[in-house]
Amino acid sequence: MKPKQIVICDDHLLFLNGIAELLKNADQSYRITRFSRADACRDHLIQHQVDVFICDLNIGETDGFVLLEELKEQLKNTKKIILTAYYEDFLIQKAKRMGMDAFLKKETTAEELVRVIEMKSASGFQTNGKDSRSVDVYRAIDEPIVNKFRISRQEKEVIRLIIKGLTSKEIGEILFVSKTTVDTHRRNIYRKLEISNSSTLIKFAHENNLLS
Repeated sequence: MKPKQIVICDDHLLFLNGIAELLKNADQSYRITRFSRADACRDHLIQHQVDVFICDLNIGETDGFVLLEELKEQLKNTKKIILTAYYEDFLIQKAKRMGMDAFLKKETTAEELVRVIEMKSASGFQTNGKDSRSVDVYRAIDEPIVNKFRISRQEKEVIRLIIKGLTSKEIGEILFVSKTTVDTHRRNIYRKLEISNSSTLIKFAHENNLLS
């Protein structure tokens, strides 16, 4: 049987090398290529057909979703697996809408990852199931964090709704303000937190315990 060609892209070198070794030990027939930079990974995938692409959501300054969208044509016959620390429902749903084959936590065991790799395409979208730590991730953000970054009450509500995956239009309808007002709040939030997109906002929220 022809060995599976697997590409892994993750900027965390310890994790990148660790998961590659785990997969090699799990199945010696896997041919694994690893990248810690999105641009090098993009160039490789444009030039080579692979069987499985395993991708993080944050690769340096690159959004994993953006990379996957850019490579949509090249990866149409490739099994696409997102392996991430950010296991939020709206990210899972976005991955599903984009046609990913699986959305898995980084704590996923080698055995489970191999099972997903080996599953037939007709098996459908795969996840780890309900994560008990995510049951109440949309609770109010701690006041000390809000005060530290001078986040207003309405900006706090906008952050909670962004994390839930709502668009500016949907947020405006809930808060009874215009989409333009929400977009202004977004810009102010990103400026105050020194971030540039919603994926980075999720990362910031994790690192500052805003979701716990």
